[in-house]
Amino acid sequence: MKQEQDYQVLKNKLQTLSSNWDKQQGLDPSFIKVMMYGDWRKKKKVGCEKGYDGWTFFSTSTNSAGYELYEEIEKLISDFKNLRVYERQI
Repeated sequence: MKQEQDYQVLKNKLQTLSSNWDKQQGLDPSFIKVMMYGDWRKKKKVGCEKGYDGWTFFSTSTNSAGYELYEEIEKLISDFKNLRVYERQI
C-alpha cells in the first residue's frame, strides 16, 4: 500500500514533467487530469481537490504533444492502483 510520502513524490514528478513539457514542439493541445478513487480521507490527506466529477489528484494542460504527455503520465502512475489519467483534446 502506498503511503502519503509516495503520493507527494509522485505529485512532484508530475509537476516537473508538466512544467518542462511545453518546451517541445507539436500541435496537439490537451487537458490532462489524474483522478483518485477510494477512501475520501486518504484523498484529503494527499491533497486531492473535490470537483464536480470526483477527486482530482493532479491536472495540467499543454499546447504541444498532449497525447505524448498523457502517455508519460500514465507510465508514472502505473504503480498506483487508485489513480486514473484522463485526457481531453482542446
